[in-house]
Parts: sequence; C-alpha cells; structure tokens
Amino acid sequence: MASIHKVTATDVKTLENIGYELVSADGSTLDIFINDLFPNFDILSLLQEVENNFTPATTKKIHRKITFDYAKKEFLIDYNNDTGIEDIALFFVRKFSKKRGMITVEHHLCILPKAARGKGLIKPVFQESLKQYLNCGLSRILVHAALSGGGYSWAKHGFRAVDKGEVDVILNAARGALSAADFTVCEKIYKGYYTKNPNGRAFPMHLWAALGFMKPLLMGSRWHGELNLKRAGHLKKFREYVYR
Repeated sequence: MASIHKVTATDVKTLENIGYELVSADGSTLDIFINDLFPNFDILSLLQEVENNFTPATTKKIHRKITFDYAKKEFLIDYNNDTGIEDIALFFVRKFSKKRGMITVEHHLCILPKAARGKGLIKPVFQESLKQYLNCGLSRILVHAALSGGGYSWAKHGFRAVDKGEVDVILNAARGALSAADFTVCEKIYKGYYTKNPNGRAFPMHLWAALGFMKPLLMGSRWHGELNLKRAGHLKKFREYVYR
C-alpha cells in the first residue's frame, strides 16, 4: 500500500551530512523538486538502506552525488567507490525520469564487491526501492542486464527483453551450446512469443531462466529489459523476488 510522504529540509540536510553532493541544474532545492515531481518518494529512507547495507562492504572511499533537473524532470542517484575492478566495485546508480506523467527508473548499476555477495545485502535495498516506486506511482523499471551475472538474475526476476536482436544473440549461442533436445525447448519459447508478437518488446526471459540448462548462457548474456509495475503479473513476479 502506498504511503504519503513529504521530503523536508531536514531530510535534505541529513543527506548532505551523510556525504551526498546535491547538484541542481536550475537552482531548485531537492525537497521541492521531489515533492513536486515525484510525490511521496522518500529518498532519505531509500539511501539510508543503501548506507546501512552497502557502505560496510568496502574500505575504499565512496562518492555520493544526487543531480536533479527540474526542466527535464529527472534525477540521478550516483553512489560508488570509483573502481573499475568488478570484484571490489561498489555501485548503486539509479536514474529517475518523468515524461507525459509516467515515472520511469533506469537501474544503471547495482554491484557489490565479490566478498559481500550472497549475504542478503541487496534484498533490503530492493525492498525499500520497490516500496518507494509504488509510493510515487512509478510505471517502469529499465535494466541493462550484463555485469555480475545480471543476464540471468534479471531474467529470473521477471524482466522482459525489449530488443529482439539481443534475444537472437542468446538464441544463436544456445544453438551452438545445447543438445538438440534442449535447444528445441528453448526455441519453442522463442517462436511461441515472436510468432504472436513479431515486433514484441516484452520477451518473457523468465521462461528461459526457468530452464536449468539456460543458466550458463544467461549468466554471460547482455540484454536490455523492462518490468512494467502497472501490470499485475510483472509486479507479482518482482515482488516475489524482493520478499522471498
């Protein structure tokens, strides 16, 4: 159930005390910006979950920035330890935008250092994220499934592939890697969707992820995906992952 929330000047000061650099493109303040364009979004609660669960996972310096633009109706949360080495990288990067009244978030990066993975640290951050997405009426979550096995993880959690060309690449890899029987099962799902939806932008990757023999292929895959929170089935699948 959605909650009513107003970002206050005290919330903004708390974020600054944590270490967030607040960068406005037009001189607006973060509290007014959020309250006007993304009402009921409790940005402090979300970022406190990030701090509580992610910050202890690294000894490197963490850079924190929130940039926002009233005219473009978008803001970016950028939290990272500024390393290109994936095994020790720590990133939480989200871009929110509002167009024609519809709110979208792009999950640019969410990476924990290798030593911190598999310990349940991401789960409370995703739970709080989903809570705030529903609070502000967010419609779509966009991802680029790639790093740290994201191609499998996002598929398993209900995201649909929006680019048929990227799905074709995975299918072709499956053709060369799977047995004839396993590939037939994989191809049947592909044909079942694209025969009915030749220009479809919601290929059900979770059906491939449910096939054990597809996991290695999806782990190394790269594809762009979307989850529509306004569709009950999509939301149910993501909620099951977040709260299981």
